[in-house]
Parts: sequence; C-alpha cells; structure tokens
Amino acid sequence: MSWDSDIASLLDDVLQDKEPEVVETPVQEATPTPPQAEEALSPEPEDAHALAVKDDEAVPITPHKDTTLADLLADDGPDFPDGTEEEGFIPPTIESRSEEVTTVVNEDVEKAALPAIDNSMFSEAVEEEHVPIPTFTDEELMEQIDIRNFGTLVSLTNRRWHAKIKDRKAAKDAAEASGADGESFEARKRLLVGADEKLRKVHSAIDAARTDHYAMTLPWSTVGVNDIGKRAGARLLPNSLFFEYVQKLGAHKVAMEEALEEFVQAYPTLIAISQQKLGSAFNQNEYPSPSSIEAHFDLSFDFDPIPSGSDFQGLQDAQVQKLAGALKRKTQQKIENAMQDAWKRVFDDVGHAAATLSNPDAMFHYTLFEKLGTHAAMLSHLNITDNKFMAGIADEIKKLGMNDAKEVRKDDAQRKHLGELAIDIHKRMKEYADEQPTAETN
Repeated sequence: MSWDSDIASLLDDVLQDKEPEVVETPVQEATPTPPQAEEALSPEPEDAHALAVKDDEAVPITPHKDTTLADLLADDGPDFPDGTEEEGFIPPTIESRSEEVTTVVNEDVEKAALPAIDNSMFSEAVEEEHVPIPTFTDEELMEQIDIRNFGTLVSLTNRRWHAKIKDRKAAKDAAEASGADGESFEARKRLLVGADEKLRKVHSAIDAARTDHYAMTLPWSTVGVNDIGKRAGARLLPNSLFFEYVQKLGAHKVAMEEALEEFVQAYPTLIAISQQKLGSAFNQNEYPSPSSIEAHFDLSFDFDPIPSGSDFQGLQDAQVQKLAGALKRKTQQKIENAMQDAWKRVFDDVGHAAATLSNPDAMFHYTLFEKLGTHAAMLSHLNITDNKFMAGIADEIKKLGMNDAKEVRKDDAQRKHLGELAIDIHKRMKEYADEQPTAETN
C-alpha cells in the first residue's frame, strides 16, 4: 500500500469517527507523595496558594503518547461545564479507558445482619418536563448559509480568588463529635470572614460579565443542549450584537478592575480584621501575599473567526475536500445545537410564565415580563437560520413582555388573559416541534 493510500485510509477513518485502537500501556507504580507536597499540588480551585481555575477556559491537555490522529481531530476536544470551581469536578481527558474494578468484601461485615432500609425515607425523583425541540438545519440550508457572515467566535476568560480553603481539622472534629467516619464531613474556612465586602464586589462584576456573555451568545459545540459541557470554550456572537457586546463586557471589565484595585489596596487590612474573627483558626500561610493577590483575578475576552473549508491550504485537493466536508458537517451540527439552545431558552421562559400567570395563587417576580421581553428581543439576533416560526413567536413574546408586573398583580382579569396567551404560545411551540423531524440531542 502506498503512502498516499495510507493517508487516504487514515482520513476516511477519522472523518467517519471510527474508534481508535487502544494500546495497553504498563501501569507504573506511583511514587508516594509527601503530605505537604500533595497539599501544594492539589487542584482545588479555592486553594489560596494556587490561582483559581479559569471558569470557562478549557485547560490544555497534552496528548498521550498513544493518542492517534483520529483522537486529535475528533470533535472539539474536552468541554468543561460552567463553574469548574465546583468541588469534585474531574475534567475529561483525551485518553479514556475502561478499567477492571475489583471489589474486596470484608467477610465479617458480609456475615453481619444489615439493617433493613426504609424506602419511605427517600423522596421520589422529579422528572424534568421533556422539551420538544424541532430540527432547524438541513443540507439545502447549509448550501445557502455562510455562518461567517452571521457571527464571530468569542471566548471569555475569568478567574477569581474565593477566599475559602478546606479545613481538615474542623471536618475531623465534626466527624468525631458525631461519631462518624473521619471522611464523612467536609469543612471550609472563610479566610476573609467579616471582611469580604470588597471581594464580593469583584466577584459581582465578574458574574455580571458572565451573565451577559451567555445571554448574548450561543454555544458553538457539537454537544447537545442537554450537555453541561456546552458552556465551555468559544461561543457564537452574532455580528449584530458585536458592538453591544463589546460595550457591555468592556463596562464589566472596568467595574471589575476598579473593584479589584480597591480590594488590593485594602487587602492587608482585611487580613488583620479576619485574624480577629478567626481566632486560633487563623493561619497567615493560607493567604496569598499582598504582592501576588491581584494576579489571582482576571476578566478578558477574545475574538476568533469561524473556520471555513477554504482555510485548509498546502494539501492535496482530495484531502482538502474531505477535510472541508467534515468541517461542514460539524458546522451544521453546531448551528443546529445553537438554534436548539435559543429555542429552549424561550420555551422554558414561556412555560414558566404560562404556569405562573394561569395560577391566581402563584407569586411571581417583577422581572418575569422583563425577562420575557429581553429574551424575545435577543432571539431576533440569535435566529441564525432565520426561522420564520421563531421570528413570529419572538414578536408575540415581545408584546407579552411589555406588560408591567405591578399592574398585572392588581388586575386579575389581565393576569388571566396574559396567562392564556402564554399557554397558547407554549402549546404552538410544542405543536411546531412535533411537526418537525425528531431532533437528536445529547
């Protein structure tokens, strides 16, 4: 077999998403790590000695020596859910193998009579309402649309210091006091207890930026709308929202930097206040130094063009055509998922409004109508495929969102009328989805 045919065969395997052959590697015995070093190397994002993990930026992964070209070209790489600071999250890796698990049973425990379990103590799981989602793309549409004329990819990077750290001694003391296993409890110590107001202002600016970032963009990923990983990586920003996005995110960045400057200047004083609050639990070594604390925060965004099949250069025509075809298929999947995400946002909002307004005893927040109007207006920008049904629904929801919550609370007849409108919109969205081909979601 010639080298050209080898390349052609490999490309076929890659573009058809064939499973790569797994090569077993010997397991090396790990060298014991001293407790102090283990603590320092802990990936805990809230550890004071390490920069907090970037909330939305995927951590670069070094490919394993046995990783094939198919591994590297398959999909978009690992996705990370929103909020990687959540404890216990283990990011996926390129290499994934099934390992045999051996269970060791203590014979004495096995022979002992186990207490009967009262199943009534467990509450039944509440199933989420199925969201009917139509299909928005097909090959004919993809021949007509050039996504690069619609939007740009934008990535938001944010990093923060949480001023919290695991307190193993407190957890151990709580377990002993309860007669529980030593690993039953987990405790966290607030390092700036009673003095974290300025820190919360920094966090508030970052959170506001994240909120606007997600509201004005769509996921650009091959994972479906039900996958938490859809929030990772770059997202699709409509060109019609570009300047508004830059203005809003720029304002949040300025607010964050001003709050951060105020916090950094007060930081030594805040530590002194916390020392009084923590008493004997205070440990100076758990705090980043005043000279380094600013580096624990970041809020920035970056733009990239959407790749096209014409970007492949320097390869043989047959290879370029195959790669361009694969990119086109993935682009269609990403557009489909982005439209489904936009659909789900509006469907959930209208469903909530319908359930709330149709129940005269249900309380609703004053932002209910404001949220409907904002999401409907945003939908006019996020409608990538120019779907006529979604455009019409957006106009109806805009009118629904123009109502004033205070006035609706006083007028039962108006509330009932608006509830009926929301129910009708929700019903027609379901019917439209049912009429379309079944959408494949992950």
